[in-house]
Formats: sequence, structure tokens, C-alpha cells
Amino acid sequence: MQTNYLYFTALNVITNLDIRYGLYGCLFKANTGVKYTCVRGSDIRGKNPETSFHAVECIFGNQRRELGQTWVPNLGVPIGVLYCMKCECIQIQRKRRIVAKVQCRSIKNECPEPTCEEPELLPGRCCKTCPGDRYNPDVIHDIIPPELSESEEKSTRHYAALLTDRSSLVLHNDNGEPIPNDNKNNVIATGRFTFQKKNLYYSFYISDKAARPRTLQFVNSMGTILEEHILSDVGGLVNSIYQNATRKVCGVWKRLPREYRRMLKDERLYVVLGWGSKEQSEFTLSGQLTKYVALGTELFSALLEPSVGSNMQMMAGAGGTAIVSISTVISPSIHLAVVFNGIFLADEIADVPVNVTLAFEDKKVILTEKVYVAKPARELNMVEISSPISQADLRLLTRGRLVLSIASTSKLHTLKLSGMVMTKATCELFQTPLSSSGDRETNKYGTSGLAWVFLNNEGSLVYNVQIEDLHAEQRPVCVTLIDVGNKKKTELEDLTPSFVDNWANDTIDRLSPKVLEPLYSGNLIVNVASEKEVSLIKGRLTPKLVADARDVSAPVLLKREDRNLPTSAVGMGWFSVDTDCHIHYDVTLTGMRNGERQLELSLKFLPMSAPDAPFVVRVLDTFKGNQVEGSPVEPLNKEELVRLDSGVVFVKIKDRYTRNTLMNATLKQVKVPQNCLPPINNLVNGIGGEEANSQTQGACFYEHRYYKEEAQWTSISDPCTMCFCQNGVVKCDTMTCPEATCVPPAKRTKNTGDCCYTCANSSAEENETAIPKMCTLLGKTYLPGATFHPFLIPNGFDTCTLCVCDPALLQVKCTRNGDEKVCCKNCPSVTSYTDSENGTMYSDQLYPPMDQIPDDRPVTEKSPEQILAEGGCKNLYNPQMPYRDGEKYHPVIESLGEYKCVTCKCQQGQQTCERLKCTRAMCRMLKSRIKNTNGGGGGGGGVNVAQNIIGTTDSCCSLKQCRFRRHQRRRNNTSGQ
Repeated sequence: MQTNYLYFTALNVITNLDIRYGLYGCLFKANTGVKYTCVRGSDIRGKNPETSFHAVECIFGNQRRELGQTWVPNLGVPIGVLYCMKCECIQIQRKRRIVAKVQCRSIKNECPEPTCEEPELLPGRCCKTCPGDRYNPDVIHDIIPPELSESEEKSTRHYAALLTDRSSLVLHNDNGEPIPNDNKNNVIATGRFTFQKKNLYYSFYISDKAARPRTLQFVNSMGTILEEHILSDVGGLVNSIYQNATRKVCGVWKRLPREYRRMLKDERLYVVLGWGSKEQSEFTLSGQLTKYVALGTELFSALLEPSVGSNMQMMAGAGGTAIVSISTVISPSIHLAVVFNGIFLADEIADVPVNVTLAFEDKKVILTEKVYVAKPARELNMVEISSPISQADLRLLTRGRLVLSIASTSKLHTLKLSGMVMTKATCELFQTPLSSSGDRETNKYGTSGLAWVFLNNEGSLVYNVQIEDLHAEQRPVCVTLIDVGNKKKTELEDLTPSFVDNWANDTIDRLSPKVLEPLYSGNLIVNVASEKEVSLIKGRLTPKLVADARDVSAPVLLKREDRNLPTSAVGMGWFSVDTDCHIHYDVTLTGMRNGERQLELSLKFLPMSAPDAPFVVRVLDTFKGNQVEGSPVEPLNKEELVRLDSGVVFVKIKDRYTRNTLMNATLKQVKVPQNCLPPINNLVNGIGGEEANSQTQGACFYEHRYYKEEAQWTSISDPCTMCFCQNGVVKCDTMTCPEATCVPPAKRTKNTGDCCYTCANSSAEENETAIPKMCTLLGKTYLPGATFHPFLIPNGFDTCTLCVCDPALLQVKCTRNGDEKVCCKNCPSVTSYTDSENGTMYSDQLYPPMDQIPDDRPVTEKSPEQILAEGGCKNLYNPQMPYRDGEKYHPVIESLGEYKCVTCKCQQGQQTCERLKCTRAMCRMLKSRIKNTNGGGGGGGGVNVAQNIIGTTDSCCSLKQCRFRRHQRRRNNTSGQ
């Protein structure tokens, strides 16, 4: 059967034949036997060479599908569910790699013939069935049993690997040729693997002789690559505080397919570390993932390399690792499980003795024992030892002072492996939110905090404790580590000396064994006490594997915003962005009490911390309970990435149904990879600090704050400048003050913050009450007696209109000066507004007040809310009569009336306004009328003309605008020549 590989991103429906192109990247063709395969977007679009290897799962829509999974495709509107299609996530081999593909086919021809005369097609079905039939041939069930998935979610399994040149795995390149391995320095590595919730977490210790490896591959026994990760940049650099402090290599293979989980369980998986670049490989190390019982109690690890003085030629490619655990329940004891190779002679084939020694820096032997290997192997051998140990030696062990060695008894110094016993190889940290018992009297100020600790490569405990909302009467506080594994609740370490500015950050160098055991057993708590409260807030440290979200510098503290929550409610969250621009999150909550509440985790992105800043919200997940982690299928877009890198981002925990914000935090210190950020010159204005013409979702940024679309305001720095926001662009105009002629006893005065002089009566001011009396026009207030020009969008101040705040009536009265030659002498010279002269408006003498203006718009039965919801626009001057979507209108100015020279249109909630442009015919008509009037009427004809032609389109053109139009035409003609 022929298979065609096609990829489409547009959603189309073709009526001829029966072909449908899906939004999810598949071509479906019913009623044929041809199968069409959906290719993952990452296989066709522009690839990032650093991250294009994750291909062992299928992406269909916004859902991930693992290999072998089947489902019925849902293409959404307008196609819907294709009940006669069956999709499956299959694996395809491309040279040395396995990739996942979505393959969909029609199952209509597979429907059995009904046995009844009148079969029926039930809703949501493809095949017709007889009434009463229980057999459903077209119902597709996921091949993964739900009970199996639930058991895998809860299970945790441990594996280890020894990576040396003596691996049985043979690697080939894409041409099938063996890959040469030039491991001149005999570099070795050991790995620890934890399978948890379908994810495989990996950790490695590597020889000091090598830099950090470049790549990691999981392969099968044939060397076929199942998964590949990039571990570092060129030169072995990695941006991870934890990995640099511990010298470990950490990561995770997420969502292992079912087939690969079986391979892991059957020990058929191999891991390969590679050095060098893709074009020029230096060398590789490989090893088999193997189960060891001792891994369940491992507290320390060791990487064993050929000792100084051994025969390097005989031990080429040799190495070992040790799994070390201790117990202090009755008396101190130690257990060693040593996995090794390379210390046997060619003729040693059965029951070969080896010496195992644990010593203090070659000065003092702690223990030595001879054990026998029944059948030596070239790749892997294991011996185990248990022995008592003193408390003093146990302290040396926890401080990384002991050396473990294993050697051949026949050639004790020639064939010998040794290495320091170090911190456990697994990448893990220990964390806890710090909360109170929930008693409001105990914690009436809502004090909360968080803590996380980890062990560095020297065995020291690095701790970080954050405490917020400490009241003065709660200080000073005492921060301690307490072992709660016994009835005494022993205080082990005092962290108070390092507590400064709400943080306790330091390192415990001489770590006691009494701390290590309760730490790993989950019995160590961080306790914060005050003078009045023995335990103000506290939390139990729990282990967390380090990868993705948790491999960042610090978590964030989620504090309660809803005061109805108990004071014990607190959370901590880890967030990171990978090189594919996907965000990873891990959030832990405590003290919520209602564990069944449906919650929502979201991010709120702002360009900067400024009043009324526009924001973008990205919902990351919905969950129930106290913990959520994951990564959305869709990567963050460019705007979100820029704001995450240089803006302000808030983490929100909301009630999914009431939409109340329960907890929040400010997200800081998230490193966005450089390849995810746009070039600097493409950054959105405003994000980089630009104030003028900032366009961010229709909002305007001006003088350190944001203004909504259609808003108008007075400049903070200049009371004579007014601005408005139109289509995301700030437009400003500065007013020229009119002459204030005051009638005695009124005097010219100018108060702080005013633009122009006003006429004020001092005797009246003395009798004024505490409540000021002012006039209001277009949302701006004016003192009694103030004279001003109105600010009219979109052209700014209209200097041909003079308004006065009547002191007696406290009403604004405006009159229009029809003599263009006079009023234009005071027109402001603003280059942005060459059309600053506004057209004719009705003055108070010629036009009734606004409440008497007849509304000639058709009567609608819809409420203002319905009109706005359907794409209407706000009417700033009559909120009860918003403009409908698509409606054209002239803006109405309070006290001035309808502004006929400007036409506005409402389109999908956005209001755009344009001034009527002066045509050649209109200018000729204006000149003709003025000439005729002056010839017949004498002086003052300009005013008469203005009043005679009010309400016509001719009045929208002034002499100045016509002159400007004529000069502009001449300038264009000159430049054209």
C-alpha cells in the first residue's frame, strides 16, 4: 500500500472528491485505500540544529501522542470530528534515528455489513449498526491500558550505567561505517537514571580529564538513536548554577513511549556521551542501563579510574563506579556495591579474587576485604561489601575525605582502580514552602517563605531560605534545621547567623552524618521561630530531581492574594525556557486546605512596570491538588519571550470557576536563550524604554505610564500640552493661551499647575467654601473665569474657538471666530498638525445644548453592553448611546455641538477619525463666496460668510488650508521636475 508524506498548515475544505486538509498537518482522503501520513512540523520547518532531535512523540493539534497511540482526529471548526478516520503515532527510521509520524487512514471500508434490514447510524459513529447491537467496530480505543498508565505514574525505578571504552555497543555513522573512538586520556563516566512519571531523569559524573560532553544519545542494542540531547555549547559551557557547583551533567528524557519503557525495564537501553562537534567527533563513551538493588538506598557515589602507578596500557578503557549507602539505626555501618572492569588478566576466567579498600587519603585504612568474582566479564562486573564503621570514619565519609579502590590480587599495583567517595551522583535538590499551621492568631501577618538545599561536589550543604512579610514584633527570628525522625526533634544546624534582609544563604562545610540521613529520608525540616512562637512557619524538605524548570538559579515565592485563604497558603514555583522557546514550570502549593479545588496556572506578561500597562496572559495549565509541572505544546511567542527576558511577568494561581486570583508572584531571573529573542532593532517600541509612539496592543506609552486607546490627558511636565492615544500612537499639541481681559475687581492670576491666566475675584475667593467650584469640558476642569481653546481630537487645540468658564453659572461657553485671518495669527506652529485649523462647529448661540440635540440614529432595542460586545465603540460624550460596529458619525463636542469636518467610523471596537480634506473645487468656492460678499457687503464680511455657510462642507476649509494646499502642490511639482 502506497504511503504519501504531506504537510499542510492551512485549514481548507475542498468540495470536489472528498479531500480535507487539516489544520493539524495531515491530508485526509476518505473512500480510498491510500494512507496519508502527517509529518511533525519540526521535520519540515526551519530547524534549530541544537534542538531538532526530540522526535519520539507525535504532535496533533495541541496534544502530544506517544508511539503506538491511536485516536479519532478532531479538526475543530468547521470540520469537526472525523469519525471515519483513524490516526496512529508510528515510528519511522531515518538512517540512524527513529522519528515519530502521525498516520491517518479511512476506516469506512472496514465497516462490517449490518445483518438487519434497516441499520442506523448513531451519533459519533462511522459504521451503521443494527438496533440493540453491542459490538462497536468503529470505536477506537487507545492501545495503552489506563490501569498500566496509572501504575507507571506512581512507580519509581532506578538504573545505573558505567560508560567506558570497553562497552559491547558498536556505533556506526549515517553511512554504516564504524565510528572511530580516540579516547587518549582514558576518560570514563558513570550515570544514574530515575524513571518517574514516564520521564527518565539522568545524571552523570565524568572524569576531570574531560570537558563537559556535547551530546547525549539513548540508543538500542543496534546503535539506532532513539533520543538525542544537546548538553552544552562549544567548549563544554552550560548556564546552570547547580550543574556547575556539583560538576554533574543533568537532564531528562520526557514521556518515554511504551515500547521504550519496555526496553528500559528489560535492560535493553544504552546511553552514549559524545565529545566534539557534529562535523568532527572527538570520542564517545557508552554503557548499558542496568538495575541495581543498592541504588534504592544510595547516599554516596564514586567514579573509579586507573590509579597512579598502574599499567595504563593494560588498563586502557578500564573504569568503575561505586554505590555507597550507610545506616545509623543501631550502629554505624556501610554498604558498598562496586561495578567495574579492566583489572583481570587474560587467563583469569573463574572465581578471581579482588581486593576492596576504603581508606582515608592513603593514610589510614578504614576497611579492606577480599571478594571473589565468579565469572569475570570484559564489560561489567559487580561485588558487594557490608562492614561496620565508626562515627569518626562516618564523618570523614560525609565530608568527602575517603578513597575507595579495587585491585587485582595478582597484580595489586598494576591493575588498580580508585576514586574519591563523593556526593550521590543523582542530580537532586531538596525544597519546601514554609507555612504556618493555619492559625491566624499564630501567623496574623501572613508570614511565608521557601527553602531549597543541595549538596555540592565537595559534600557541603548549600542552603537558601527566603522569608517574607515579617512584622517588626516578630523579629528577631531563629532559622534552624530540625530532625523530626525521632521523638526528640533534634536541632541539627542553626542558620540564623546568615539571615540578612529576609534571606539566609550560605554553605555548611563540615556536614554531620546526622544531617545527611534525615535529609535523604525526608525527616529534615526548616523551622522559623520567633520570640513568641516556637514554630512561626516551617516546611519539610523533600527531594526533587534537577532538570528543565528546576535547573535554574532560584524559585519564586507564591504569596496569597485572596485574603479569604488561610494564612498557611503559600507556594513555590520553578520556571525556565529551553532552546526550543518552550517554557517549563514546576509549582508546589501547601496550606490550601481544599485539595479538590480546580486551579489555573497562568503568566501575565507586561512590557514594564508602569500604570495601565498593556498585558498578555498565557494559561499554562489547569490542575487539582498541590502540585503541577509540565510544558505547553506551543512555544512562547516573540512578544512573550521579550517581556519574559526584559519586562515584568507575574505568576497567577486562580480559581478556575470563580476566576479569583488566589496566589501570585513576580517572575524574575528567567534566562531566555538568545536564539529565542528577536534582533535588538526589531524589539517592540516601549519595551526598550521608548516613550513616543509606543505601540503595544493599541495602548500608548508616554511619560512613564500607559494610556488606553482613545484616552486623552494633560502632560505631567507641561500643563499647556494635551495628548491623546489613537491606534497606539501618541499625538500631542501645545496650546497658545488666549488673552485674558479681566473686568475689575477681577484680577489676572495663574495658579500652580495651570496653563493660562484666569480672571479671579479675590473677595469671592475669601467667601468660598472648602469645596472648589469649577467648569468641566471633555473631562478636564477649569477655574471660574478661565479662558481657553478646546482640545479636539484628532487635530489638537482649536485656536479659532474661544471658551470661557462662566463664574456665575459654572458653565463653559464657547464662540467661534469666523475671521480666519485674525484667529490664525494665534494658531500654534506644530509641524505634526499642519491642519490645526478645525472646521466649522456650532457655537452656543447657534446650537442648542447637548441634552436638547435630537438623536436621528435609528432606535435600537439593544443595550449599550450588547452593542459594545458586538464590536461597537464607546461614546465618550453619551455613554448610554455607544456607536454600533460599522457606523459612521461626526463627533459631538460638549458645548460646541457636532464637529462636521471630522468623520469617524467604528470598526470592531476601534474608532478611526479623519478630517475632511480640502479639494480644489471647495477652495475655489470659498474664495468666490468671500470675494462676492466683500464686494457687496463691505467690512466684516469674513464673519458674515462664516455664519452664512455654517453646516456646509465648504466651511471645513479655511483660507490657510487652501493656501497650504496650493503651496504643497507647487512644492510637489517643483520636486517632480
